[in-house]
Parts: sequence; C-alpha cells; structure tokens
Amino acid sequence: MNLMISAVTDFFINFSEFLPHLLTILIAFAVFGAVFMLRRKIVSLLISFMKKICQRIPHADEILDSFTRPLVVLAAAVSGYLGIKILIGGLFTAQWSVSFLVFLATLMKAIVIVMVAWGLLRGSAPIISAIRGGESSLDQTIVSFLSNIVKVVIVLLAAVMVMDAFDYDITGLITGLGITGLTVALAAQDTASNLFGGVIIIADKPFAVGDWIQTSSIEGIVEDISLRSTRVRTFKDAVIVVPNSTLSSTAIINWSQMNKRKVEMTLGFTYQTSHETLDTVISGIRKLLAEDPDVVDQVLVGFAGFNASSLDVSVNFFLRVTDLPSYSDAKERINFAIMDLCEKAGADFAYPTQTIFLEKNELTAEEPLKNE
Repeated sequence: MNLMISAVTDFFINFSEFLPHLLTILIAFAVFGAVFMLRRKIVSLLISFMKKICQRIPHADEILDSFTRPLVVLAAAVSGYLGIKILIGGLFTAQWSVSFLVFLATLMKAIVIVMVAWGLLRGSAPIISAIRGGESSLDQTIVSFLSNIVKVVIVLLAAVMVMDAFDYDITGLITGLGITGLTVALAAQDTASNLFGGVIIIADKPFAVGDWIQTSSIEGIVEDISLRSTRVRTFKDAVIVVPNSTLSSTAIINWSQMNKRKVEMTLGFTYQTSHETLDTVISGIRKLLAEDPDVVDQVLVGFAGFNASSLDVSVNFFLRVTDLPSYSDAKERINFAIMDLCEKAGADFAYPTQTIFLEKNELTAEEPLKNE
C-alpha cells in the first residue's frame, strides 16, 4: 500500500514538472496551426479593409492585390516563427537556444524584406500608373518601361537590406563594385547604348505599345518596350526583337498615327473608248467619291495620258478610316462602285496588248527558161 501511494505521488510530482512543458508544446502548435490555417482569411480581411480605406486612390485595388500572395506566404512564415519561438523559448534555456532565437529573428526580418520586395515587384506597374495617372497607350508604354527600371532597383535594394540584416559587411562589396565598375562599363557598352536608346524612344515618343510601325527592315505591331530592346510582332505572326539603339537611330514610319489614309489607283481603258464615254466615267467617279462618307479632303480624278495599250485615268483620294480592316472594306466598296459605273457607261478596261502589222510584198516569179 505504501509502495502504491509512493508511486502515485511520484507520478503527480513528475507530471507537475512536465505539465508546463506540455502546455508550452500545446500552445506552440495551437498558435502555429491557428495562424497557418487562417492565413488566407486573415490576408483577405486585411486586403478588404485596406481597399475600403484607399478606395479613392487610383489603381489602389491592383496595388493591394499585388501583395496578396506575398502576404499569404508571410503569414505562413509568421506562424512558423511564433510556434518555434514559443517552443524553443519555453523548453530550453541553454545559450544555443538564445543564439538560435536571434538567428530566427534575423531570418524572419529577411523574409519580411523579401516578401515586401516581391509585392512591390508585382505592383510596380500599377504603382507607376497611379503616380502618372491616365490610361492612354503612351502612358502604358512609359509604365512598362519605368516598371522594368523600378524592378531592378527593388531587387538591388532588397538584396542589400537582406545582407545588412545578416550583418554582412557591404562596404567591401561596394568597394569591389567601384573597382570593377570601369570593366563592367566597358563590357556593357552595347547594353548602355540600348538603355539610352530606350530613354530616347520614351522621350521622343515616335511610337507606343500597340502601334503599327515600319522601318527599312521591319514592319509590325509594337508589343513591348524594355530596357534593352523593343519587341515587334510582324504580320506573319513572328516576333522580332530590335535593339533600342538601332530603333533610335533609324527612320520610323508610325502608321497608327495617320489621320487619314491615301488611295492611289490608275484605271486603264481601251483605245476604242470615246471621248464622251471617258468624260462620263471621270465625272461619275468624281461624284461618287464626293458623296462617299469615308472620303475626306479634295478628290483628284483626271485623264492622265496615253499609255502603250490604254487610256489612263488617275484617281487619288483620302479615306478617314486608317486601320487595315476598315480601310480594306472601304476601298473594296469604292472599287466595286467604280466598276459598276464603268460597266454602265460602256467603258472597257484595257489589258496589255500588242498589234502586229505584217507588210505583204508582191513577189514576181521568174519566167522559166525555154529549152533550145
């Protein structure tokens, strides 16, 4: 009986000593589990609350949405940090545990820096849009260009801050960069020229993202303007990457900035076409173009001259529509109208012909020799 009482007493004494450790373990896992399981809900409530506060700020929703994923990852990291800190701090008192908690705090600080940098990288474009304001294609071009520069700066600053958090001596790194700066500058002359070419393109504004441009070697739609190059998608659906230094030093035709589009054509009629018929056709085309709603400015239609196999009538006018589909539809409609007009007037279109005249010579046959 005494042995049983002694055993029970020892059990409760040992259990009372272990109870604080058990509570510490349970609290650590409870905190970790609660924060980890509710991390998405916590971030969602925080983002919704911030959107209500910042609803009058342009692009605020896009900026805050950019931080959603980084904040979810950060919340998971915080749950692990709190759980480990409670567990280590409550169970161990040795010097290594203090050092480990200091390292854990430093690691958590670095994770916060990385997550903030990640959110800024995702939100660089909407942040710049909010600063500039406006929704034009030119603004989008500048936003795309500046966001690339901002991303590089964010990555560099985040890297420096993380190294500083771990007490890394960045003075030597900066000195080393200064020593190798000249070598890098010499090796990156092409990159620097492309960078300045991109700045010139942005400042001079010869085109924007989405514009149809043409140079001596390329033609297509501008898809992106980056620090080094410009991406152009050709009408064969191929992508050409052009260095900015090349584009900034060549002549560029921006077809997207046309206010009107010119149409030039020459109609050739047969030489059997009479003066009256030709005059009727010319007058009819002038009237047709003058009444067309898509034709703008002065219309020039006239008898151009005598070609080798046709009587030529030149037709010159401008259309108010400039995009290729609308331009093609308007031009096709006018061409059919001109064709109908010529058929009604009885004017036949000419095609390249040649008339060959054969001269027939009268040959005198020699009289046959008489036999003696």
